[in-house]
Amino acid sequence: MARLLSIRQRRLLIVGVFILGASFFAHGTYMQAKAWLAQALIERAWQQSLERQGADVAPWYYADTHVVAKLAVPKLDIERYVLAGSSGRNLAFAPAHDLASSPLGEQGGSVIAAHNDTHFAFLRHVKVGDEVVLTLRDGHTERYRITAKQVVHESDTDLAMSDGLHLVTCYPFNSPVAGTDLRLLVSASRLMSSSSISTTTA
Repeated sequence: MARLLSIRQRRLLIVGVFILGASFFAHGTYMQAKAWLAQALIERAWQQSLERQGADVAPWYYADTHVVAKLAVPKLDIERYVLAGSSGRNLAFAPAHDLASSPLGEQGGSVIAAHNDTHFAFLRHVKVGDEVVLTLRDGHTERYRITAKQVVHESDTDLAMSDGLHLVTCYPFNSPVAGTDLRLLVSASRLMSSSSISTTTA
């Protein structure tokens, strides 16, 4: 009888683990889908912002943020839209500009953060020397060259405050543990500032 109960318990344990794993998978799939589906709404808000000469345009009616830039890495054929304010809610939908850093496109250190399993997963593939293009919502573009790619502790904020554009995400990639205290910091220096672009080609 004891052996029979043990077998039943093992079966219940297996079923329980399966259900738990399935729920985690479903939650992860939902988060991924939400992150990418939101990009369509964010892209529409970006186009509207360009058409209105840089006006604040919320991507959906209850959003407490707006699109501030488009980030591109031409070598990898990557484009990402950037939201204002790096809150946890915004990071669930897109890369976000840390408002405690310098305004995008201006002097000082500007920080853009995103999750490493969605919008900044591509950072593992960038290399020193790659070009990064930042288009601002008034249509102007700023070009940068990646000068450093390093792993830092989350408390090390000095590097991210230095002049240039800094892209930050959690490290390592594909970590089984959430909330590590390490960050991948990709730093880039400004190359040049170009004239405004046409809203039809943004």
